[in-house]
Amino acid sequence: MSSNTAMPSPQAPGAKPPVSIAIIGFGGLIGRRHTAHVLSNASAALVAVVDGALGASELAAQLAPGVPYYRSVAEMLSASSSDNTPPEAAIICTPNAYHVSVALELAEAGVHLLVEKPLADTKAAARRLVDRAREMGVKLLVGHHRRFNPYVVAARRVLAASEAGTGPDAAGEPSVGSVTAVSGLWTTYKPDSYFAVAPWRRSRRQGGGPVMINFVHEVDVLQYLLGPIVRVSAEKMVERPGFGAGGADAVEDGAALTLRFASGAVGSFILSDGVVSPHFFEAGTGENPMIPRARRHGHFDESDKDKINHNEQDGEPVDVYRIFGTNGTLSVPDMTLWTYGDKPRSWESKPQVQRVALDDDPRAPFDRQLDHFIAVVRGETPIESGPGCTGEEGLRVMAVCEAVIAALDDGDGGRVAVDTA
Repeated sequence: MSSNTAMPSPQAPGAKPPVSIAIIGFGGLIGRRHTAHVLSNASAALVAVVDGALGASELAAQLAPGVPYYRSVAEMLSASSSDNTPPEAAIICTPNAYHVSVALELAEAGVHLLVEKPLADTKAAARRLVDRAREMGVKLLVGHHRRFNPYVVAARRVLAASEAGTGPDAAGEPSVGSVTAVSGLWTTYKPDSYFAVAPWRRSRRQGGGPVMINFVHEVDVLQYLLGPIVRVSAEKMVERPGFGAGGADAVEDGAALTLRFASGAVGSFILSDGVVSPHFFEAGTGENPMIPRARRHGHFDESDKDKINHNEQDGEPVDVYRIFGTNGTLSVPDMTLWTYGDKPRSWESKPQVQRVALDDDPRAPFDRQLDHFIAVVRGETPIESGPGCTGEEGLRVMAVCEAVIAALDDGDGGRVAVDTA
């Protein structure tokens, strides 16, 4: 298998050999992004691409020329056994319902894993994978790449300074104090074509719907910033005409959620892929090159053509999270922090606003995540202490999402405790 792999970028003298990586399900949107990032990383060698979809062989020749293509993991492992060169690691980008079966097959072969979010389509399946990976000594990470987004990195830095009780005078970092609440938005409109090309996106049994496709990202970011969510409640939104067809397998069109964190903080979240809105993570941060960035340019009327036709890089990002604390409120990703400064905390004091700086790391979040995965595989970074999402953390994300779905099914918006057992 290794003799025909694409050549990695030249290594510096004394550098470690690249980590051999296979990409499973490379033909989808996320799989293509991972393929491009692995091919461009000097510390990685793409040794196999796997996808059983029609036309995948031709696509492999376009996206990863010279890299061996296989229709299944079993075929890849069989080929690697002949020359004893299985990949050291694999990135799994299949539809959600196949994450666990594919990951278990690779784990049995001792292949370290980065599984795209969500870790599984059910909490029980996620638990089975987490436990088996541990038994096999396989390092398991989940592809919640937003942890590596510069806006999330900056927000976590502010919250860490707040938790430590430090502020601008002590550590040069602004502080929100003790976090008491958070509000969040993931609201946009997905066209019919989005579902037509991948019908599983409208199937609950196959892991579709905005809870499992989109809110799963938000859960990880919120828990990464604020700690575990322990209880949820939910109310369904009015659905688009014709959207709910499909009976018990139909996915939700949107929801209003309330959250309780282990810290005692509370949260509210509006989730919908059926409304016209710029308030969602991808548009606010610009992390997905396929989605236009949303910027706020102030108020203007339609007669002011010069103001309407702004360059998308102008202005500040629209906000998607507001984190409320006893000393201030942090808005993300516009990265504004409102405090009273050195004035008394009172609504009679004029609030001050300051911009939280981002780091100067030029790497894209996917590249940061890949570099972290490589460091974990090499043993350079302990899996439990790094910024990546571990299997256990990915399992807790699944537990929260299942609790949300249970609350949606309740009909009365009942409160559901989060259970990771």
